[in-house]
Amino acid sequence: MLRLILTFLLFTISMSIFAHPLTSKKKPSIQTIIDSKNATEPTSSISLKVLKKPHHLIIGRCKPNDEILHGENIILNNDGKSQVSAAIRMNVEAPVYITCVQILDQIPDGEGGYPSFVSGGVGHNYVVFNVTTDYGKGFNFYVQINGYPLDKEKAT
Repeated sequence: MLRLILTFLLFTISMSIFAHPLTSKKKPSIQTIIDSKNATEPTSSISLKVLKKPHHLIIGRCKPNDEILHGENIILNNDGKSQVSAAIRMNVEAPVYITCVQILDQIPDGEGGYPSFVSGGVGHNYVVFNVTTDYGKGFNFYVQINGYPLDKEKAT
């Protein structure tokens, strides 16, 4: 039982590291405090499984009447000898109001990169996000930016 709890805690800590990619090369000091209680009954069990699902990131709310302002595939291959971290900025060069950004992982089974929001998005004409990959892996995302031109808003 203790082994199962330790496995769960190590999995949780490792997933939290992937959820917040590091932007500096200096290794931060990490303090982890765990307060746990055994809440399982003697006849119950806990099973863990890594879900092999794509890593999508959706910023804002997509509405049916919004226009697709931009759509683009962003692909980066890795030679297998490194971990890739990329900062990606996408600008819409027009007076627009972004309502939704969909960053859709095109690599199945959870083998693609991990996107994370940085800035921009809803209410702006740009979006910035980071992508971090596992060692030896690349990424392939389809990015779709939805919104409406600001000129249309003034006309109504």
